[in-house]
Amino acid sequence: MKTTFKFRLYPNKEQSQRLEFTLDKCKFTYNQLLDFLNKSKKIDKNKNQHHILKLKKENEGLNEVYSKVLQYENYRLFSNLKALAQSKKRGRIVGKLRFKGKGWFKTFSYNQSGFNISDEGKRYTILHLSKIGNIRMRIGNKQNRPKGEIKQITIKKTKTNKWFAFVISDEKFKKLKKTHKKVGIDLGLENYVYDSDGNHFDSPKYLRESEDRLKWLHRELSRKKKGSNNRQKAKLRLNIKEEHLKNQRIDFCHKLSNYYVKNYDFIAVEDLQIPNMVQNHHLSKSILDSSWSCFTQFMSYKVERTDKKLVWVNPNNTSQICSSCGRLVKKTLATRKHKCICGLNIHRDYNSAILILNRGIGKELPKYTLVETKPLLGNEQVMVRETRSHLR
Repeated sequence: MKTTFKFRLYPNKEQSQRLEFTLDKCKFTYNQLLDFLNKSKKIDKNKNQHHILKLKKENEGLNEVYSKVLQYENYRLFSNLKALAQSKKRGRIVGKLRFKGKGWFKTFSYNQSGFNISDEGKRYTILHLSKIGNIRMRIGNKQNRPKGEIKQITIKKTKTNKWFAFVISDEKFKKLKKTHKKVGIDLGLENYVYDSDGNHFDSPKYLRESEDRLKWLHRELSRKKKGSNNRQKAKLRLNIKEEHLKNQRIDFCHKLSNYYVKNYDFIAVEDLQIPNMVQNHHLSKSILDSSWSCFTQFMSYKVERTDKKLVWVNPNNTSQICSSCGRLVKKTLATRKHKCICGLNIHRDYNSAILILNRGIGKELPKYTLVETKPLLGNEQVMVRETRSHLR
């Protein structure tokens, strides 16, 4: 199983220039290959890749970039073309592939060769990239080092001018200890997670905390003249804040997903249709800030590394049906308690989590249907009937 590790790079000034140069030449190659593909009568991947040799003769700067890096741009081009075709099959309206402009090209890749990671160093080590040089890389503890065979390294530049290396290896992970525990998870806005064991975690609401600062930075950016250095500085300040917000969400989702994967062997979670949920404009900002997709995605790939199980459950009426008797108990969003005539009186999210677990393990609850009945007799009617029967 392939695994991706993310490490921060610390290039010097000369190395940064080489990285920028390689990024620019990869963008140029991608655009030229796309132009050649558009002019070709027949789509041929090998012929398109062979066009790189002609580009090298016409542009001497391409010879200063590792050949495999340029060849990967042809693979990226046809991968994007395949993704468009699949989207079209699903009924989506798609157009043609677009040329990459300035600021829209962020990555380049070394595939199979042209790289090497030194084993020396505890927290920092050296990443060697062909035709770029040896770059200082922060790798952390020995546990974070990729132990399998490294297949590919992708170099990425962020909006805050930071460089990262994404190392893909075929490392085999150790199986976690069996806990023989099952859990159902209800996702919400007030309680980010409420599980069937009664544990709940409050929603961090990072966007709400940073909202005023983000608005101020957006106003500062809008006041700067386009193309000026002050606008670039204001844009960088905004990007740094947005990156910090993104990192906060990712850190929270990693820690919470780790907790459930380590402590439970069976996890049941709602299969929420978030694009449909954000149509509610009163809650859309809070729903997007909660980043449920990020949390479930992290939990999904961590479960795949182990022999544990993650089950997706139909979310229909999970907040309305009683987890004990199966009756439909209608509630508004303001109603935070679940009270049923069967005697169950618990938090509504707790009830939902138990119901999600029951659905996940396939436990069927009794279904109650409305039956047409005659109206009950009042006290006076009962007395009249008893009197008449006594007289008879």
